[in-house]
Amino acid sequence: MSSKIYVLGSINADLMISANRVPSQGETIAGYDYFEAIGGKGGNQAAACANLGAPTFLIGSVGRDYHGQLALNALNNFGVNTNHVLLSDDEHTGVAMILKTDHDNRIIINQGANANISVPRIHEALQGSDQDFFLTQFEVPLYAVYEGLKQAKSLGMTTVVNPAPAIVMNEDFYPLIDYLVVNQSESEILTEIFPHDLEDCQRAAKTLCERGVKTVVFTLGGSGSICISNDHAEIIPSYTVDVVDTTGAGDAYIGTFLYGLSKQWNLQKALTYASAAGALACTKQGAQEALPTLEALMDFMNQGGNHE
Repeated sequence: MSSKIYVLGSINADLMISANRVPSQGETIAGYDYFEAIGGKGGNQAAACANLGAPTFLIGSVGRDYHGQLALNALNNFGVNTNHVLLSDDEHTGVAMILKTDHDNRIIINQGANANISVPRIHEALQGSDQDFFLTQFEVPLYAVYEGLKQAKSLGMTTVVNPAPAIVMNEDFYPLIDYLVVNQSESEILTEIFPHDLEDCQRAAKTLCERGVKTVVFTLGGSGSICISNDHAEIIPSYTVDVVDTTGAGDAYIGTFLYGLSKQWNLQKALTYASAAGALACTKQGAQEALPTLEALMDFMNQGGNHE
């Protein structure tokens, strides 16, 4: 039986446009393929967990507006429990402006209603959730993240943090984190080490673990991922796919990793499936639209995929 997964995080309207290149300062260029979707790292990662079959509860806030209702409908369709999502009368639903160029993306976020998450709502949502999993990111206020982590640890929950967008954290955060999942740029902000290989990851992990983190997962793009815990390293290769859009890859990876943990898979299995899910998410446009089902993920794994 799966443990429950509680996700504290953002819910956004994603407004995407493609261009042949990034414009220079003061320059206007033509774009194409304008696309609207529901996103936000909290919503995306919750949808990824629920889409695979994990009982998933989202703690967040949206505006009482068109995009807010659209977001709730989309999340409910994935099977996410949204009973702990506040409908705000004061703020609009958060917005992410996404510029896609040559299979890469650049994102600017306006928090909107994501800033309205309250500590009492977090405590109410997590009540009685011992032995379950708590996942959060940094697209919501840091006070909410910190209080959520404290509450989760006090209940005996396993905590997972994806520090995106990355900022320098207060030292009090680190001992509350069981699993820290970072990409290369996030690692650099937290440790001043941009990891390319195992040696780099070991040096960065040493810094983070000395601050109190239990386990660090480094995602290295096309070079796969490396998990380091107690001086033990798991090296997970990436999968080769025809890339359409990388927007949802990281959230698919993290959601699948949480799903594996909730199923009590070992780290190697959970991370291998996460790597496959991240690759599959690159084969479709959008974030939530690209999340693989368990059936699609199993088919991909059973066919062997294509490792780098």
